[in-house]
Amino acid sequence: MNSPASDCPRRQQQGLSLIEMLLSVAILGITAALLVPYISPMRGTASVQVARQQQAQLQTALGSWVASASSGPGGLAAARTAYNGASSKLALLEDYLQPSTYAALSGSGNSVSSEALTEAGASLQFSSWGVADAPAVTWVGQ
Repeated sequence: MNSPASDCPRRQQQGLSLIEMLLSVAILGITAALLVPYISPMRGTASVQVARQQQAQLQTALGSWVASASSGPGGLAAARTAYNGASSKLALLEDYLQPSTYAALSGSGNSVSSEALTEAGASLQFSSWGVADAPAVTWVGQ
């Protein structure tokens, strides 16, 4: 005796159908499109924070270099002459920066840049060192 079709065990469905998959992808796409405007400014803010930290690290390293260089022969005048005559101020500070920080920075002369600085639309400049002031690392840009 044959049993009716409703009595036959059905195969359980495994996985998602094509329509379910497309619907899931569409929902994820819409959600991502709505979130991008909120996430983009956060990335810019993070770049500015990293760039400001790099500026602070350079200023600290510069202070350490000045203290070390001025304690040698010739004192402060010799340190000032060496600083103002350096072809790359960043190269002077290599021993006073963490290797990862130094590797993230690039520059020649008085200018310094990095990926974070570029994203922030800025650069860093070393000031010249006069008799009446101290050398500084200044923010140039936005």
